[in-house]
Amino acid sequence: MSRDIKPSFEEIKIELEPEQRFFYQRDSDGDIVLVDEIQIFAYAKQITLFGTHFSVDYEDKTILKAADRSFMNFEMNLLGEYSDSEG
Repeated sequence: MSRDIKPSFEEIKIELEPEQRFFYQRDSDGDIVLVDEIQIFAYAKQITLFGTHFSVDYEDKTILKAADRSFMNFEMNLLGEYSDSEG
């Protein structure tokens, strides 16, 4: 029996609790973002991380909170599909 599953065009929004938040270092400038929200747009195979942006000066050893929030868009690529069952 096969089921037709309709694709969802809605975004999934996950707001992280303080103990779930994590830092992500941006490749473009080395600044860091404290990620507090994740949005998943499954149909487009995209994930977006949102958070508080901190400018980092590695030479002067200073960190400054930026005025604007930051977001990073990622594209999902399937690397493989696995199952724990043997059947």
